[in-house]
Amino acid sequence: MKVKTNPYVVARMEAIQQELEQLKRTLIHQVGGSRGRIKLKGLWKGVEVTEEEIEEAKRAVFREVYELEGKE
Repeated sequence: MKVKTNPYVVARMEAIQQELEQLKRTLIHQVGGSRGRIKLKGLWKGVEVTEEEIEEAKRAVFREVYELEGKE
């Protein structure tokens, strides 16, 4: 079964596709900018982290490893 396509619909779909591509490029430029690393220097200024807090964070992140080793 052959479907006849309305030329207006095809042209409108192509226009929408072009608009979406332009929007995508604009958003990538605005949001992404550079893909380099984001520096956090200054974010933690004045914050002191104790050895106990570091160990607690390690245990939380690597919980399964600590359980396997029997350290918990």
